[in-house]
Formats: sequence, C-alpha cells, structure tokens
Amino acid sequence: MTIMPKRVGVLLLVFAIISAPKVAGGGNCIEEQKQAIMRLCAGYIYPRKPGGAPAISSACCRMVREVGVGEMGCIVQLLPIKDQTFYGKRIRDLGLVCAISPPPHRHQVMAQRDAPPVIPDGV
Repeated sequence: MTIMPKRVGVLLLVFAIISAPKVAGGGNCIEEQKQAIMRLCAGYIYPRKPGGAPAISSACCRMVREVGVGEMGCIVQLLPIKDQTFYGKRIRDLGLVCAISPPPHRHQVMAQRDAPPVIPDGV
C-alpha cells in the first residue's frame, strides 16, 4: 500500500515541472531587451528621474509591447536581486501602463447607437 503515495508524489512532481511559469525558467526575454526597457523607461522606473507614466505612443511603451506586455516579469528576473526589490513593481506595471486595450466589439457600439432615445417618466 505504500507504493500508491509514491506514485502520486512522482505524478505531482512531474506536473509541477511541466506547468512551471515561464519566468521561473527565464522567460522569453534577453539582456538587450532589459537594457532597452531600463533606458527608454527610466523616467517611470527610477523614482529620482523626472517623468510620470509613459505615453502609449512613447518609445518606452513601444519597446514594452515589442518585448511583450506579459514578459515584464521576465525583465525583472534579469535584474540583480537588489534592483528587483527597488524597481520590480514599476517594471511589472509597465505591462499594464503600455498595454493597448482592444476596441469595443462592433455589435456593442451599434447597439448603443441604434438604441431608441430614453424618455424619462413624467415628461
């Protein structure tokens, strides 16, 4: 009866290895991309540099989208541990700041435009 728990343990280990997140294995980013993000987005990443959130059309956001907005965690993993602590959150946030939201579905826009006017009660 002790064989069954061992098999379950091995299966769980195999599943954990197969389904590990990308960042744990290094992700899909490279050092040159990290350096470009750090340089182009310095005004947002470094608190002592002037500048707020980058514009969607900025070189910073274009680079973030080129690397992949979901790959900012990979960029953070390329930083030294000390820098991960200081700048990691802002770098991860670039994925949200620079993401381009999809346009509304056409049928939703059409429904709003073609809807009858709302007439308040009592008028």
